[in-house]
Amino acid sequence: MPTGDPMNGLDSLMLTARTLVDGLYAGRHASPLRGAGVEFHDYRPYAPGDDLRAVDWKLYGRTNRYYLKRFRQETDLNLHLAIDTSASMAFSTLDAKPQREKRGRLPISKLPGAKLDTAKQLAAALATLAVRQGDRAGLSLFDTQLRNHHPASGSPRMLQQMIADLDRANIKHGQADLAGSLQQLGGLLPRRGVVAILSDFLDEPAPLLRAIDRLRHAGHEVIAFQILTPDEIDLGDSAPSNRSAGLLMTDPEVDVMVPTHPQEVARRYAALVSEHNTQLQKSLAARNADHTPVRTDHPLIETLRRYLL
Repeated sequence: MPTGDPMNGLDSLMLTARTLVDGLYAGRHASPLRGAGVEFHDYRPYAPGDDLRAVDWKLYGRTNRYYLKRFRQETDLNLHLAIDTSASMAFSTLDAKPQREKRGRLPISKLPGAKLDTAKQLAAALATLAVRQGDRAGLSLFDTQLRNHHPASGSPRMLQQMIADLDRANIKHGQADLAGSLQQLGGLLPRRGVVAILSDFLDEPAPLLRAIDRLRHAGHEVIAFQILTPDEIDLGDSAPSNRSAGLLMTDPEVDVMVPTHPQEVARRYAALVSEHNTQLQKSLAARNADHTPVRTDHPLIETLRRYLL
């Protein structure tokens, strides 16, 4: 692990992940990510020729009868994290005015509170949780295409490498292709598992849902963590109080700018966002996929606890 200030860079991201996971264990919240080993299933009566080592002698002491424990073998889980690094994930608040750097990159370090910050912390915590309980975690970043694909691994060293790549992830300009990236990802997953998508999902739902249909058809479980800021959910709370004050709304992925008066459009905007999110949730539920809203202003530990419960 790189050395240095424990509150900067990779050290900080790993520390955040470990703190979140430790908090989940301390709160005794069982994880839906089930690890390797064997799980007790039931009992059956002893029959001549059975291995006496399988007899439950404590149960014999209570019942004076011989019973054998039966176990169901559990397989280790593959958890694959797909992280949206497209330009819309750089948004933090209406006051943020990030400037592009050379090569078209927006450094996340200059955007405190941006959605990608939350996605990084959540992904690092989920990967740490999976590996700690004996499962495997993989990682892919996507924007206009799939990038930085890490196959699932249960190695702590590979976990460290994944978190290092996650920490270095930058926002990419250009229109995100969530559906195409998920289709690419599906072709790279050698076995069934859980695919966790961390994105704002501010996109046309139809192509995305077709991509999720393909993942479900291949036997994968799908979890959609929808990451949004308070300003994206309710524009009215952050709109200027002066009705004459204008606001320049910008689509960061296609560079379309629309001047508007937020006090006039706030109510309609909130209705459209709510409609989009509700339809997304219903469409995912119809496919037996989980939809977990994540607000950047809410503690991540509470988001994880709510999901695990």
